[in-house]
Amino acid sequence: MNSVSSNQSNISIQQGLFDAIKDLLVVNPIFLLGIIVICIMLIIIFKKNKTISKIRISILFLVFYYYLCVMLTNIVGIPTLSEYIRLSRLGEAFFNPNINLIPFSDGFSLSFILNIFLFVPLGFLCPLISKSYQSIKNTLLIGCGLSFTIETVQLFTLYRATDINDLITNIVGTLIGYFCFRFIHKLVITKSHSISDYKEPYYMRYMPIVIIVTTFILGFFS
Repeated sequence: MNSVSSNQSNISIQQGLFDAIKDLLVVNPIFLLGIIVICIMLIIIFKKNKTISKIRISILFLVFYYYLCVMLTNIVGIPTLSEYIRLSRLGEAFFNPNINLIPFSDGFSLSFILNIFLFVPLGFLCPLISKSYQSIKNTLLIGCGLSFTIETVQLFTLYRATDINDLITNIVGTLIGYFCFRFIHKLVITKSHSISDYKEPYYMRYMPIVIIVTTFILGFFS
């Protein structure tokens, strides 16, 4: 009987873990609209530039978009219209500041490490999408900008804190992602002259920002 109970307990834990992962990775159907926006962007880009790698850019755009959808809505948490409607019915305030401006006041925790890993894909994917972000300065700017925006909008959410530690760890995560890109770039990408000599259209530098803004807008209505 003890063996049976132990097996049932293990199955329950596995099912709970599976459900948690599924909830984390599944996004609101409203984000399908973002795929339409991205497809329109890609069509315009491909019409303007015939030499651009269609498959590579399409995959990168969609992966970057999906990463943002999961990160902003399922992990970080941003204000949503449905939440504001609920707060309005309860007579609660929309502005709920919970601010910590003292670095490392609570020491180091698991969330500290997770916040670093959260922004690693950003620092890695942006330089792949646009050569502009192969400059550490530009990658840092988009990492700082996104993190600062998240911390600012969390002033308008319940049960979320605007924390200087999050800003620091997000920047560290962006840098780690960027240096991972540089390492792989030296090993693999620079061996291909067709890629390294490719002259990128100027508007590609704005594509990550457009995708970020699109995700925020749809996230608000999710």
